[in-house]
This record gives sequence, C-alpha cells and structure tokens, in this order.
Amino acid sequence: MSTIDDIASAWAMRSEAGGLDATGQAELDAWLGADRRHRGAFVRAQAILSLLDAAPAAPRVADRDGADEGEPDPAGPRGRGWRNWPGWAKPVGAGVLAAMAASLALFLALPAAPDYATKVGEQRQVRLADGSLAALNTDSQLDVAYSTGRRDLTLRQGEAWFQVAHNAARPFEVHVGPVHVRATGTAFSVRRADKGVWVVVTEGRVLAWVDGAGGQPVAIARGDGALLSTAPGTGKASPVARMKVDVDQALAWRRGEIGLDGETGLEAAEEFNRYNLRQIRIVNPRAAQYRLVGYFQIHQSQEFAQALSQLTQASVSQNGNEIVIE
Repeated sequence: MSTIDDIASAWAMRSEAGGLDATGQAELDAWLGADRRHRGAFVRAQAILSLLDAAPAAPRVADRDGADEGEPDPAGPRGRGWRNWPGWAKPVGAGVLAAMAASLALFLALPAAPDYATKVGEQRQVRLADGSLAALNTDSQLDVAYSTGRRDLTLRQGEAWFQVAHNAARPFEVHVGPVHVRATGTAFSVRRADKGVWVVVTEGRVLAWVDGAGGQPVAIARGDGALLSTAPGTGKASPVARMKVDVDQALAWRRGEIGLDGETGLEAAEEFNRYNLRQIRIVNPRAAQYRLVGYFQIHQSQEFAQALSQLTQASVSQNGNEIVIE
C-alpha cells in the first residue's frame, strides 16, 4: 500500500470513528487539496470501511477452555462492524471476504461520477462555493476540489468558461491532464480538443503551463488565446505561441451559437457534431474545403448542411442518423 493510501486510510478511520473537530476538518481539507490523488485515495478508503461495516458479525466459537469468544466485551460494546473486529477481518468468512473483494474491485474499476456534467447539446451554468461562476459547454465534465488554501478544478472533458471570484490567498487552478491554468480574479475559457487544450481569456489574465515542458508559465491576457499541447514524438509538452482571438466568436456557444470566421466546411461540420447526435459527414471535396463566415444556432445542423450544399453545388441526403453532403 502506498504512503498516500496509508494516510487516506488513517483519515477515513478517524473521520468514521468519532468525527472531526474544526481543526481536524481543516487539516483534512488541506491534505485533500494538496494533491489531486489524495481525494481518490480518501474515497477508496471510505468505501473499504463501508464494506467492512456491512459484513456479518462473527459466529460464536468456543475456545479450548470452553469460553465463548462471542461473549460481550466486559468493558462494554465497542461499536459495530470493523471497530469490533480484532485485526479487522479476523471474524469474516472466506466467502464474505471474496464477496467484499469483488464488490470493492467493481467499485474501484468504475470512474467516479463528475461533480458537474452536461450531455451532448446541453449547456449548464453553476455557481461554485466561493462565488465563482462556471459555464459548461456540450458534453463536458468538471470536478471541483476546494480546500482552505486552494481552489482546484479538473476538466475531464469538453469545455468550460470560468468567472473567478477574486481571492489572491486561494489560487484558482484548472487542470486538464498535464495542462494547468491559474488565475485569482479573472474570466477565461478552457477547451479540451484533439490538438491540445485551448485557453481564451476574456477578463484579466491567467498563467498556463504544461507538466514536463521545462519552461516558465505562459501569461495570457484579455483577448488572447493559446493552445497548449504535447509535442509529438518527444513525450514532452510545450505550449504553442499565444495568438489574438475573436472572443465573441470563441464564446459564441454561451449564446447558443457557432461562430465561423474562415473555417472550412469540414471544420464547421466537426463543430456542429459536438452539439448534435445527428452527425454531419462531408464527402464532397469542394464542400469540405469551402471557407465560411457567419453564425448558426448550435442545433441548426440541417440548415447549415443545406446552406453549404447550395454554396458548393453539392447534394444533401439522410443516411440513418447522418446528414451526408456529397
């Protein structure tokens, strides 16, 4: 068992046995916030204790002198479940242990549900505990882990925009794999994409960096964007140079729109496919490379396909759950 798991088990037992006072809770919060792995280890430890508590009591077994090992403790009851067991698992039968192990393995194999999530085509706005605002775009997942001295968020997938409540003493940091974006009081969006992680700043500025890049954090100011990605073939990560962005276009999704400013038909179709279960597939080469300017509602896949087909003299057809431009 790793050191993290040892500490997590100790915290779980301490919390379960008698609760924590204000000082103890603050210490636990600080430990949970110090490393993203701590939270998962603590949840696993709590799950183990829950399974042990649910195990049946030991059968009464007489020892060699005829004494009943199941007799009550002269000092009085010591609680239930694992707190009553010498060495925890001593009274548990092999079948029970096997069932507990199987249940725990199944629990650990399943990823924990995100704190906040959206489905394909859905957008959601949430007010966080510190007063910050998070807006989740389509098919996104966000975890939030606040402690006394830190505000850590993990974007598992998708895209989110944050308006951060100012608190210099508690850095606000968004983690996306090896990419980290830190702010104290500002507004910015983070998008997880195939090419890397897009960061666009709408207010103030943020610092962004990538684990293993070997460089200083990149400052991104209002109206700027940056793509942070892993350099192919090297195993190391490096940020891409900052660039000016059209913030109104980049955050058009917050108004339920897709903004196009020179994207090809293929790139535009990929954007529509983020929001809709009915997917656009472009077969026509001219339509795939045709560059477009304008705004569409995110659910106007059919209207977009019709417009593109008219501009490129292509045809549109339905094939199951696909819109095919050929």
